[in-house]
Amino acid sequence: MVKRIFSFVLVLMLTFSSVQTEAADLVDDMMADLSREAMHFYNTQIAVANMTLTRPSANSYLVNYVDQSGKVVTIQLYKTAWGTWNLGDLNLVENGIVKNIMGGATDWEYVFRIYNHVTKNMEFMGGNHENERLNSIVFKDGVTGEIISLNVGESKYVARLVIEENTTIEIDDAEYMDLINVERVYTIVGSTINLDCKLTFVLDVLMSLSYTAMAPVNKNFARECSLGYDGGYVSTGGKGTCTKKYLGNLGVPECWLRGDDPSASVTVGIYNEKDMTDNFSNRNKTFLWDMSEEFNKLYFSKFSDTGRTKVEKGTVWNFGTYWRVNIQ
Repeated sequence: MVKRIFSFVLVLMLTFSSVQTEAADLVDDMMADLSREAMHFYNTQIAVANMTLTRPSANSYLVNYVDQSGKVVTIQLYKTAWGTWNLGDLNLVENGIVKNIMGGATDWEYVFRIYNHVTKNMEFMGGNHENERLNSIVFKDGVTGEIISLNVGESKYVARLVIEENTTIEIDDAEYMDLINVERVYTIVGSTINLDCKLTFVLDVLMSLSYTAMAPVNKNFARECSLGYDGGYVSTGGKGTCTKKYLGNLGVPECWLRGDDPSASVTVGIYNEKDMTDNFSNRNKTFLWDMSEEFNKLYFSKFSDTGRTKVEKGTVWNFGTYWRVNIQ
């Protein structure tokens, strides 16, 4: 109760503060003490940062954030070959040196293993696995509500960026069949990305082990992850090594990743454990995959890997994920 009252008072202070940008540093230091509900409210409704949105090409947008020390964080959103827009590379630019922190040409948002009645197989759908079409996408200034429309080469200052993307996960083998309507809302402020998803099932769907949120992090910033017992860490080798092992498998809603490069660390977490993990009821839970010689990938999982679960038509899931790069 004390934490909730503290969180509420702090949010009110920030809401009515005339120095929100200066207050942001204080809040970053106190973020660990906030409830996830208050943190979500802060990330999506209050936080502001010095950012520029640019459209380098017809198939990409780039957010540039400059922190108080002059370091730059760039966040890419790119258009897939099948039309949806996904998070791409997140880089840190320090003294003219570009350091890739997240990306690795793999998905962040979600990927679902679904029974395809055409092929008679369980198949990945969504994320980087196609079977998802774009219905609409809108970029907005999260402070003013103004819709942002950029031609290639144009840019615009924005203190809080909101991206509303509506998609449909579908079977597109031989015939089209809509399965799940997805409403994505990205909120980007500085080096923090928040993603809220509302998923509405329009048919009965059979599902097995699926990933409701992910984080592909460069091993320079992710050789260790807070997935060990009693608050400890699991670890992999550094760049140039790869075991393909899965580590952790604990019911942890937030993880901190760090590597041998001290210039940044990464925090990743989810807001809704019930909808996103069935309260960590499967054996996979949250785990780190030693994915490649360049990247480790964090997963939040749902459903069993040994059977099928029926999700009925009309079911609604609400997902919430946050990725935060902590610049040192």
